[in-house]
Amino acid sequence: MAQPFDGNRRPLRRRLQRRYQQRHGLESPPGLTRLTIGVGGLTRLYWLAPPPPGDNRGAPLLLVLHGAGGQGPGTAALTALDARGPAAGFVAVFPDGVNRVWNDSRGASQLRRREGVDDVAFLQALVSELASQGRARATGVYLTGISNGALMSEHIARHGLLPVAGIGLVAGPGTETSRAAMPRPANPARVILFSGTADPLVPYAGGPIGFGRLARRRGGTGRRGLAVAAEVSANEWAAANGVGGAPRIERLTPPGDLPVTCITREQAGRPPVILYRIEGGGHTWPGGAQYLPARFIGPVARTLDATGIMLAQFRQNESTTPTSRGQVPL
Repeated sequence: MAQPFDGNRRPLRRRLQRRYQQRHGLESPPGLTRLTIGVGGLTRLYWLAPPPPGDNRGAPLLLVLHGAGGQGPGTAALTALDARGPAAGFVAVFPDGVNRVWNDSRGASQLRRREGVDDVAFLQALVSELASQGRARATGVYLTGISNGALMSEHIARHGLLPVAGIGLVAGPGTETSRAAMPRPANPARVILFSGTADPLVPYAGGPIGFGRLARRRGGTGRRGLAVAAEVSANEWAAANGVGGAPRIERLTPPGDLPVTCITREQAGRPPVILYRIEGGGHTWPGGAQYLPARFIGPVARTLDATGIMLAQFRQNESTTPTSRGQVPL
């Protein structure tokens, strides 16, 4: 088997990133339980948040996938989903990718080391194990993530690799490789996207993934893969959901913060698709910490609560499907 991508080959960068994140409170939050599962000859790690109240056997599962270079605990701190997820009735789980990355099947020449790791099998086994333990149900799974984690989430949902009810994609609307292999998403799902128009790593309008000019060297060949334009991804999910007609557009201008354009595609009886276009926004989790300096990743929309918006949408989905357990306050 090919050696997995080594996400720790840049120890100096990793130390600087860790120091910056510690200053911004992105260390492991209390209450997470560290667990392992064997998949494909590897011992895989995941972190389980405290359960929601009541009988969890019928509770919806929320998988939260970190970005490249991240891990489950830091993503729990960034998103606050370790506390807010269970409070909303979800079993929140934070898996770790091998060497801090996910094999999102983007087919990038520079990332071939990732291709030896079957992350789909890991997440499928994780869902089955949690269901068999009575921790959550096996169907109607929700996925969210940032960057590489968002791209992985979209790939899984697009190809129907898990029984997905909804996805929340932050700074990662999808890859061209995954889209080419499955032009139309396999199954409908409620979709919420957050993308910044000044994202220097995953461009809003699509194209080479990576830092600006570096990603466009050699004519923009996409050695780290090609991103789908955010609005293209939203349109394709709307078509897969059977949602037609013109979108509803709302412009939000919070004082002292980045303006946001909310583009909603919805139709009665169909899962909606909602895109939050953050004008001038960077490669960040809206409402979360500025986990790296803005000069590197762009600014965060501080007052746009991505976590709360996702949970509200996922709860609404629960209330309109046969798996509903009723409304739970956020």
